[in-house]
Amino acid sequence: MQKRTNIPSIEQYQQTIKELTDKNLFRTLIAIRMGCEMGMTRIEIVNAKLNDLDRLHNRSLWVEIAKKVRRGNKIVDGVKTPLYEARSREIPVNLSLYALMKSFSRPGQIYVVYREKGDMNEHLTSRCLNTLYEIAGVPWSTHKSRHFFKNRVLDWMRENRQIDEGLLADLLGHKKTQTQSYGSISWDYKQGVMDKVFK
Repeated sequence: MQKRTNIPSIEQYQQTIKELTDKNLFRTLIAIRMGCEMGMTRIEIVNAKLNDLDRLHNRSLWVEIAKKVRRGNKIVDGVKTPLYEARSREIPVNLSLYALMKSFSRPGQIYVVYREKGDMNEHLTSRCLNTLYEIAGVPWSTHKSRHFFKNRVLDWMRENRQIDEGLLADLLGHKKTQTQSYGSISWDYKQGVMDKVFK
């Protein structure tokens, strides 16, 4: 297996999307686009449920289990073990990807990127997501999709002379600095940026 370390170029990304479409690999196509056009992590992609599209806002995806965050410790049988809780977040979806997600859903489907084998009520594992990339011959890793997303958003911000580190942190699901945490970013603004970057 070749090591996949490079962040894709725009041309390489577009070529990969075309090849996946031509091969009718829509499940893989959606997974890759969620990483590259929504900045989602593997855990977010495998936990994204179809009925959470439009949950809070139009063209949004609510992810219940976006990240496991350590919240102290608990004592079990005299042994201190870490205590984790799930963090949730809402992510804007651009028009094209939203239409793709809606049009390739199947009756009874629970997860956006569904299982083809085994218990259809269970989400994929992160390892299975890596396997989707490998089988399709995608020349970059799942994590490099997030790097691609960040680069595309930053390029758009630079071109428009409006760098917004707070927005970028919000779109990536990163913890904000104290200064970035003041005020709030409107949903319409977030959605507008995503529509412009990934038109």
